Amino acid sequence: MEYLTIKKQRIGLHFDPQIGINGREFRYFGIRKNLQLPEKWINKTFKWHWIYSFIYLDNEQVFELEFDYNDKFLQKL
Repeated sequence: MEYLTIKKQRIGLHFDPQIGINGREFRYFGIRKNLQLPEKWINKTFKWHWIYSFIYLDNEQVFELEFDYNDKFLQKL
């Protein structure tokens, strides 16, 4: 996956700075599995919930976005 889609905003999964719909500059910095949920066998492959991590560049505040087994946005953490 090269980008995430949340509502009408596309967020690139690259390390270059981006500007969100709130006008703040942020950068992607990591991804991890949500280990509180089990993996599932879907379409002949194991799938997980993924948490993508981002940091605002103006104050270094971190925000994370969780996506489900089918790459559907669930929540901002």
